Amino acid sequence: MRANLFVYREADDPWLRQMRREPVETLAAALPRLSRVTGEFAIAGDIKVRPADLYVSTGYRQPGIVLVGDAFAATCPVTGTGTDKVFTDVSQLCNVHIPAWLASEGMSEAKIASFYDDPVKKECDAWSMAKAISFRQVSMDTGLYWRAQRWARFLAWFGEGRLRRLRQAISAESKLRTHSSSSSSSSLSSSA
Repeated sequence: MRANLFVYREADDPWLRQMRREPVETLAAALPRLSRVTGEFAIAGDIKVRPADLYVSTGYRQPGIVLVGDAFAATCPVTGTGTDKVFTDVSQLCNVHIPAWLASEGMSEAKIASFYDDPVKKECDAWSMAKAISFRQVSMDTGLYWRAQRWARFLAWFGEGRLRRLRQAISAESKLRTHSSSSSSSSLSSSA
């Protein structure tokens, strides 16, 4: 099994070095109840640490070249918006911009700029970046609003877990009753 852990740490944070050297112990210290969810586990391979920066490229308005998806602007992978961004960019390029560009000579900066100024592209990029910033804030910000957001999420997840266990218990009890009543019915009919 492969697992990805997203954390907001500086590249020189000692925690990252410790994670590479003693991953099980470091995870146990950071997430003390993890083993209740996963059971005992071992790390089979090397730990790979990759930075995930929020950025927008600069100097991208160049004749004849376009940047799409994360090549243009990268957000945190935890948002899950990367494919939306690249598909939106490619769709707008193929269905709107490239046909218009090929209708006349050249591939000037002005033509390329029409892609970067496309309202559909800009809206998708803004949505993706806003989601990344929100995830980061709910994870790290110490303000009252964001602490309340973390508690609200915790309580919602806790409630979902409780309801799931309650449904499972009711379902198991219902199956037991159905099985018990069908067993007694068959024994009555067989003795009759």
